[in-house]
Amino acid sequence: MARRIPALELKFASAVDDALQLSEAGERIRALAPPGSLVRRELRTRRLEALYETSFLRIFLLWEDFLEQSFLRYLCGYESSTGPAALRAAKFPKLSDAETAVLGTRDYVSWANPDSVISRSRYYMNGGVHETVLNSDLSRLEAFTAVRNRIAHSSDYARQQFDNATILLVGRRFSASSAGRFLRQTAVSLPIPETWLQHIAAELKSLALQLCP
Repeated sequence: MARRIPALELKFASAVDDALQLSEAGERIRALAPPGSLVRRELRTRRLEALYETSFLRIFLLWEDFLEQSFLRYLCGYESSTGPAALRAAKFPKLSDAETAVLGTRDYVSWANPDSVISRSRYYMNGGVHETVLNSDLSRLEAFTAVRNRIAHSSDYARQQFDNATILLVGRRFSASSAGRFLRQTAVSLPIPETWLQHIAAELKSLALQLCP
C-alpha cells in the first residue's frame, strides 16, 4: 500500500508562525513602552530590525528543511493527494538511502538555491512537483535567497545580490543594504497591513502547500 506523505506543510506553517512571533513580540513590547523608557532606549530601531532578520533566517532554514524532507519522501515513493512522483529510477526503500544518494560524495547539498533544487528534481523525477512549483515563483525565490544570504554573509557579492533583490521586489535599494530595514517595510497595506517578513512567510507557506498537496 502506498504511503501518504505526512502533513509537512502544516508542520512548516506552524513553525513559521512561531518564528514570526519573535519580531512581532519586539514590535508589541516597543509599542507599549512609554516614550523615554529603558525599553524604548534598548529596543531601538536597529535592534528591532535585527529581530526581523533573525525571524527571517529561522523561517528560511525551515523552508530549506521542508524542501529536503519533502523531496526525500517523494524519492521513497510517498504520495501526495495528486499521486506519486514520476521517478526516473526505482524508489528508495528508506529516507536514509535517499539522503545518501542525494549527497553522493558531498558533505551537503544546497536547498537554499531554488535552481539547485530544480536541477535535482529534474535528475530524479519527470516533471517533479519541486521543479514545477519552484519554477512558478523562481525570480522571487531567488530574491528571497539573496535576502537570506545578506543576513548570513557580509561579502560584497551578498550585498550586491541583496540590492538586486530589493530592486526586483520593491523597486529600490535600502540604506546600508539592511535586510532588517527591508523586512520591516510594509509590503501590503490593504486589507490588512503586512510587512515584507510576513508577506514572504505567507508566500512560502503557500508554496509549501503546493509541494505537499
